[in-house]
Amino acid sequence: MNVHQTEALTLKTYPFAESNRIVVYLTRSYGKLRGVAHGARKPKSRFGSSLELLTHSRLVFYRKEHQELAVIQSAEIIKAFPPYELSWEVNLHFNYFAELLLECSREEEESENLFRLGLAVLDASSSVPILVLARYLELWILKLEGVLPNLEQALPGLSEKVRALMRVHPTELVTFELSAEEIKVLERLAANLIESHLEKRLKSRALLSQLL
Repeated sequence: MNVHQTEALTLKTYPFAESNRIVVYLTRSYGKLRGVAHGARKPKSRFGSSLELLTHSRLVFYRKEHQELAVIQSAEIIKAFPPYELSWEVNLHFNYFAELLLECSREEEESENLFRLGLAVLDASSSVPILVLARYLELWILKLEGVLPNLEQALPGLSEKVRALMRVHPTELVTFELSAEEIKVLERLAANLIESHLEKRLKSRALLSQLL
């Protein structure tokens, strides 16, 4: 039984047995990881708020032979994004970001690029408009998945601006200008490509369409 340590983003949690939670992480070194956090539902759980959505933590876990789920020993918070500190619109988008990362990550597969992308977008969320960040995340995920189309053909008249958007770190997008119409064009393109690639529509994407 080997103990492992890695950085992780919390993508999803759900109850398991009387006092536990199953947690799904995007990790820097091990791809998507599913593990049991024993006692996480107890009032004085050692996990505290480390299992909140998209929390960046330093994870220690082990997996017994022939067991599908890892056992989460500890999750030390590096940076958190408490929902009560975020606007309604940002919270909705964070749920979308988490589901998108969940669906596009793979278990037991190194995911350094996807992890760094997700973390960079989250770090930029305090200063960059969330609609711009959403388009940035979608475009880069499409590129990492190998399904980003030829920009001149897919986005005539907008391709150079999209390249400029994708060339910079997300924290540098504070002054990057996208019109409401340009955001809509990119949103429609990304939504169609992601739905086609995943062969389903994300629930959080549908909710965003209804509410915003």
